[in-house]
Amino acid sequence: MFRGKLQCEDLPATCPDWGDLPEERGRQSAVLVLLCGRSEDPRVLLTRRPLHLNRHAGEIAFPGGRRDPHDRGPCETAFREAKEEIGIDPEECRPCMRLGRVFAYSSDFEIHPVLAILGREEMSFPMIDRNEVDEILLPSARSFFHPQRLEWGRHGGIHFLFPVFEPLAGTRIWGRQPGFSGSWGVSWNPLWSDPSCP
Repeated sequence: MFRGKLQCEDLPATCPDWGDLPEERGRQSAVLVLLCGRSEDPRVLLTRRPLHLNRHAGEIAFPGGRRDPHDRGPCETAFREAKEEIGIDPEECRPCMRLGRVFAYSSDFEIHPVLAILGREEMSFPMIDRNEVDEILLPSARSFFHPQRLEWGRHGGIHFLFPVFEPLAGTRIWGRQPGFSGSWGVSWNPLWSDPSCP
């Protein structure tokens, strides 16, 4: 539906190396913002973290994690982590764009989101690493166009305003995760309302 406008074939050639992105405020990491399902109603792939984890237990997140020394850049980190967590084959995905980096103050991570589209409509992910993922969630991409509300957060002496999304019953997405899910949701909103978009 939007692959032509997003130029999903161009990112691999333009995705920078980690060496081109010097650390500014924290440890470098990347996450995969993956759209999947039918083109007329794309879904966003999210994971719920297991309750036994020491940090961020039960929270909802995108697949991803800290860069490894052998990762060339954010794209490679995001796809490697997604493959480890839920078994996604990078060859089945079409990278579209890098979103603006955000900073997770509570964990001291500099996060680089990579937007991609799954090249098949089937939404099955049988190879889940249960040590890292308790559940896969697939809310509609439309639910990230506008947050339900804004809330204030605080880390140390830093106060910041962040969006809160509730795309599915019983789910609440907040903090850094909706910071970039909301940013691409807003930028994509015109594509749904544009009648010329195939």
